Amino acid sequence: MYLSLTVVCLVLGRVVANITGQHPVSGTCLCLSTSNVNAHTGPGLHEPVHASLSINHCYKFHGGILTKDGYEWYQLQNVNGENLWVVGRYLNIGSDVSLCTAGTSSCSDTTAKNQACEILQLHNSGRIVLWDRHPSGNHDNAYAYNNIRDTCRGLGASRSSYYCDLCGNNTPGGHVCLSRTLLQFIYDLAKAGSMHVNEIAGACHHCNSSHYKGTAVDIQTSSRNTEIMAKCRSMGGFALDETSHIHCNF
Repeated sequence: MYLSLTVVCLVLGRVVANITGQHPVSGTCLCLSTSNVNAHTGPGLHEPVHASLSINHCYKFHGGILTKDGYEWYQLQNVNGENLWVVGRYLNIGSDVSLCTAGTSSCSDTTAKNQACEILQLHNSGRIVLWDRHPSGNHDNAYAYNNIRDTCRGLGASRSSYYCDLCGNNTPGGHVCLSRTLLQFIYDLAKAGSMHVNEIAGACHHCNSSHYKGTAVDIQTSSRNTEIMAKCRSMGGFALDETSHIHCNF
């Protein structure tokens, strides 16, 4: 877990940095006071990490408070569709409940949502593989699998938020709505044969990368390279063989 000693003591619209020892009522708006904070499936440093949260994210308190591994943990509601746990030293009590919409961005394109659900079904049936990891080994909610899962739920796809030398400092974090054309491209290829989708909106790329705009995908190299690149170009996209994967953006 990323344990930063920096706590933001005054953030516009937020008060009471570090809520350790406090017992807010369920539904209280809790906001992150720093970035790159891991959210776990349970209270404790060794529980699985399902999201990496940034200073601009706020969530409603779900009600759980437990002390473990030397920290007091608070359960947050609907962190990308799950109730996850965060150390209290990285949380503020938000002064405005409307701030709690910051961590649960939604996307209104029903067609894109349905396309993502169809892609997810192909993954669940074993037809294709949506990666649930990054080559860097960083943990967050921006894996290709999570991007498709959350889009299927009508939510924004998470972008990575960790140190990235290609972007000067940190990747942008936050969420993006995936392009309908991109999703159609992935679905058409998935229907035609097996493939591994490595990255969509996550991982380390240049700051202005199409990945962070929700319009690019990396597909692991295979015997289908020529087909994948031709399909990308036929749909108006730009295709590039980057040795370990085929990059396509629209």
